[in-house]
Amino acid sequence: MAKIDRIKAEIAFHEKMFFAALAVILAVIGWAAERYLVISFWMLSLTGVGFFCSLGFAFWSYKRMKRLLEDLENE
Repeated sequence: MAKIDRIKAEIAFHEKMFFAALAVILAVIGWAAERYLVISFWMLSLTGVGFFCSLGFAFWSYKRMKRLLEDLENE
């Protein structure tokens, strides 16, 4: 039973991280859309890097949750 509880806790953690990454993505898009004319190229580039890093983390969290759900189903 301890393995099932650990998997459930890990799924809950990755679910929270997934939605946090989505919130960061939306915040970065909103910030860049509001200020893209008045900020420097480098700041806009760093914003793009942050966007793609958050997108990658959200994708990784989703894949991890999917794998954990499959593990939970097989238990």
